[in-house]
Amino acid sequence: MSSNTKIFKMWSLYPFISRDISVWAKEGDEEALKKVITENAGDLVAKGPYLIDSFQKDGKVSYAFRIVFQSYERTLTDEEINAIMNRVTEALKKEPTWQVR
Repeated sequence: MSSNTKIFKMWSLYPFISRDISVWAKEGDEEALKKVITENAGDLVAKGPYLIDSFQKDGKVSYAFRIVFQSYERTLTDEEINAIMNRVTEALKKEPTWQVR
């Protein structure tokens, strides 16, 4: 196959769940935040994290990210996604200059 060959991947028949998370951080920390979120969000992430909003105030930047979770095998529950988001939040809190909103 050539590098231009397109391969179709079936979409999931199960619904997605999206969650947003906002963090106060230093300007320029966007990629570091994405990395921590990605490393802790697990295998159910279908899209993201991607930046949906940012604004500056008092020398800090608030970064808001959206993460979309979806399974190809089953419907996800709020409880399991909330547990994942708690893990993400705890990982973000380990950086002393970041504050989860």
